[in-house]
Amino acid sequence: MTTSEYAQTILEVQKELPTTKTVDEAAAYETAQLFSGSFTYPLYEALWENHYDMGAVTKRLESLHDSENHFGLIYFIFILANAVDFIIPVQFSEMSAYDGLVPFLSAAIIEDWLEYDANCEPTEYEG
Repeated sequence: MTTSEYAQTILEVQKELPTTKTVDEAAAYETAQLFSGSFTYPLYEALWENHYDMGAVTKRLESLHDSENHFGLIYFIFILANAVDFIIPVQFSEMSAYDGLVPFLSAAIIEDWLEYDANCEPTEYEG
């Protein structure tokens, strides 16, 4: 998904949103976990293979999440994906267009990211 397509998706979804919408938190988090699980690990690996400083990336993501800058975390993930030509699922952009769902998506991504960061083997891509 290109940056232009991502922006268009967000704008289109925003136009179609009802003015008030209650969020089922359990369902939102479960859905966010499914989306995150489908791309977080492969994105991490793509960044690693492209020699990104994963410690710095992880620190930035943690900082964004800890400061509750959930939109910033989502946008930074998109920027990182775009930087390594990684295709983000359409559902990611659709979910990130719903303001009420962004904190759940952010939480799922940081949870997956930190789990993978703690368990990955740095020697796998050295060579």
